[in-house]
Amino acid sequence: MKKTLLVRLLTFLLVLIMSVSVFAACGSNEETGIEHGESEEKGETTKPLKPPVYDYSRWPDYGGYEFTFLCQYPFESGAYYYNYLVSDGETQHVVRDAVYRRNELLKEKYNINFGQREVADIVSAVRAQVLGGVNECDLIIADGKTLSTMAREGLLLDLASVERFDMTEEYWDSNSAEQLKIGDKLYFTNCPLNIEEVACVVYFNKKIISDYGLTSPYEYMDNNEWTLDNWAKLAMSVSEDINKDGEMTEVDRYGTLFDSHNGKMFLYGTGARATTNDEAGYPKVTLFADDRAPVVYEKCRQVFSAKSSWSIDDMDSSDTHGYNDKWDYARSLFCQDLYLFHYEGTNIIHQFADMESDFGVVPFPKYDSDQESYYSLYPSYCSLVAMPKVNENLDRSARIIDDLNLYSNAILKPAWYDQLLQRMYIRDNESEKSLDLILAGRVYDIGMYYDFGGIRSQLLDVDVRNSNISTMYPRMKKRIEADIKATYRDFGFEC
Repeated sequence: MKKTLLVRLLTFLLVLIMSVSVFAACGSNEETGIEHGESEEKGETTKPLKPPVYDYSRWPDYGGYEFTFLCQYPFESGAYYYNYLVSDGETQHVVRDAVYRRNELLKEKYNINFGQREVADIVSAVRAQVLGGVNECDLIIADGKTLSTMAREGLLLDLASVERFDMTEEYWDSNSAEQLKIGDKLYFTNCPLNIEEVACVVYFNKKIISDYGLTSPYEYMDNNEWTLDNWAKLAMSVSEDINKDGEMTEVDRYGTLFDSHNGKMFLYGTGARATTNDEAGYPKVTLFADDRAPVVYEKCRQVFSAKSSWSIDDMDSSDTHGYNDKWDYARSLFCQDLYLFHYEGTNIIHQFADMESDFGVVPFPKYDSDQESYYSLYPSYCSLVAMPKVNENLDRSARIIDDLNLYSNAILKPAWYDQLLQRMYIRDNESEKSLDLILAGRVYDIGMYYDFGGIRSQLLDVDVRNSNISTMYPRMKKRIEADIKATYRDFGFEC
């Protein structure tokens, strides 16, 4: 039975008090009850907060329906675990508490509940739902590579066809909505619900910068000099046999850690792309549209082949030193002031929480100072969102998903960026500027997710120390182009 109007209003006001400080970040939306006024002052538009008018008769009552998130299980599937979908209550953890406040508002608004289902084989789970015509989940959260497999099988809904979704709104990610299309169809995208991952970033150890008298990447950024050459200069300035045993191993000091994913991170930072959609949404191979790719990979070869670099690939996978894997072990070495630079997404930043020395975060360097913006690749191994092709009540699911993103943008995003990233983990003021630039310059490339003809796995992810993409690409070109053409046709488009 629905609560009385008085009880519902009191419940909403209680949750609103906990959330009001972040609602100012949200734009006006008549359907949500989060409303703003506008005023003009000196030619600028401001949006002062107005108390929302919460008229429960305006929205559907879904009778206790359980909206279900379907997620990859963290270890067997390789996807990163998502803690920020459901929450049982106030926990003194800033982000989980924000999740609780967001979900309580939506539960009260629509008379719904939230559930989270985790499976190891998420492709099989979605396939069973679609082929069986049953409605077991509303929203799929999985890594981009897995979602591309589902899209090829015809298991996913075209999000661009959902009338309720306006992905030009600030509470969607317009970059992913545009760049992840094939033709005019969009099978998976990113949104504020995926709050844990921002993009690939450069972590640097401030103590090593100070101890070696080096120029900080923040200073380079202030002078528009955070470029590939200046990164290389810093990375090659640090090499020290810490334990004085006459051998350089992973427990000595280096300018940089390396693994085979790093080359493409630097490539996308310079504005290059493996594929770019033309006006018809056809993915054109643009890896060698200019000379950037060969130059970037050659620069990376020089840096990562130098004695100032240590490769994670050279670590023994079976000897994790008590950590979950060798990547966790490598992050622990960064925390011990043994490496100046480390390159990864923000989803692992919690592993640096207990680091004694301060660290900073910057976007990947520009090609040169003439490059206007910073670009940051969104990792193909991190999660995006999709909807199953079969859905018993599309308007219900779409309405809740749209509001999940609106409320995540208003409640969850400020909690993550302001209180967690900028206050708890990264202990400096410069990080705010960096994070804004990283977020604004996020890059998505469907060539990375669909891995056309091996363009990611066999070309971009090569070990730059001993491979040359300029000589490898001509041997792969026909296979890549054939896979793109076949995929485009499979999605119902004429080449």
